[in-house]
Amino acid sequence: MDQELVQYLNERFNEVNDRIERVNDRLEERIDEVKRHGGMLIEDLRYQVRLVAEGFATFVEGRYTQDQARIDERFNETQVLLRTSFEHLTRQDDQLRQRVKNLERNRPN
Repeated sequence: MDQELVQYLNERFNEVNDRIERVNDRLEERIDEVKRHGGMLIEDLRYQVRLVAEGFATFVEGRYTQDQARIDERFNETQVLLRTSFEHLTRQDDQLRQRVKNLERNRPN
């Protein structure tokens, strides 16, 4: 090969190498930018998930308190009903015992 061709090819290879390096540099910059942006998006998403979790925990706690109050209310109502029923049955039993006594006392021997 003659010297001029070698020099021409070297220049062309150098130009191509320079272009490739510039493209690589831009690509690396773009990749770094995408990484930074992705990191920001991930942090924002973490923050939003944390907010949702805290909101859900607050909701569950409030709901538990409401449910517990309702359970206590129903328990108290049931106790009142049982107590009333028991007192009524006790009165009936007392009345029946008294009637039996009266009948036994008034029964001819």
